[in-house]
Amino acid sequence: MKLLSWITLPPLTVATLYLAIANRHHVLFSLDPFNADKPALALELPLFAIVLVSVFLGILLGGASAWTRQGRWRKQARQTGREVKRLSKEVSEKPNNLPVPIAGTTDKTG
Repeated sequence: MKLLSWITLPPLTVATLYLAIANRHHVLFSLDPFNADKPALALELPLFAIVLVSVFLGILLGGASAWTRQGRWRKQARQTGREVKRLSKEVSEKPNNLPVPIAGTTDKTG
């Protein structure tokens, strides 16, 4: 996993820097779809900032979506962990009263 990170992160970093350098001119980012001439809410930002923020928000939303969809399995793992702790505590508290079989004998009870 660490090797994969070392292989993929440097080219991704270089590509991100290239994007930032090549697209540093300012563009109007408008959130008013009805008035294009005088938008009520608009920001003038470098194009690379808009692209990088959009990618970052996509990563955050995707991670949050995956985290919420895996909630069922996390809950099951917590319950299983609690059950294992309870059973191990129960076993450790009981005295060892199990009969020890003697070699060459058979149990004729029952």
